[in-house]
Amino acid sequence: MTSNHLVIALPLEDDLLNPFYSWSKSFDFNQFDSIAFIHIVKKTLTPIEFSVIESPTEATFLQMKPTLENFLKEEKNKIIPKNYSGEIKYIVSKHLHPDEEMIHFLKDLKTNLIVVSTRGKHGLKGLFTSSFTDRMVKFSPCHILVLRPQGE
Repeated sequence: MTSNHLVIALPLEDDLLNPFYSWSKSFDFNQFDSIAFIHIVKKTLTPIEFSVIESPTEATFLQMKPTLENFLKEEKNKIIPKNYSGEIKYIVSKHLHPDEEMIHFLKDLKTNLIVVSTRGKHGLKGLFTSSFTDRMVKFSPCHILVLRPQGE
């Protein structure tokens, strides 16, 4: 028997969260045995004179992690219907390249579908940004559903 696994790549920004609320009203979550809510904090490295500063530090990330996990749980209540009977996982991670880390999770979880949202920037607005969603579209090992901003 094949298991179906859904990953919801949850952002923190309201404009990127709103499409999840609209989409979830008409989606059949019970076709999936498990749902993983994942948020990956982008780690930055800043070179200084004789070393590199990592942000957030490991200690700061460990302080942030429970708050982010609670955020994922609160958002789950807004997205997943109460009658969903499968397993729900919450994953908070930190990585220099969140898109690469997400692809790693998708493979490990044997994901069938990932749901992401996009700001919908293209043309000159999107020229100088490397979009997480664009990277998922290009390199995701599973099907991907891209939720667009309201009104597009």
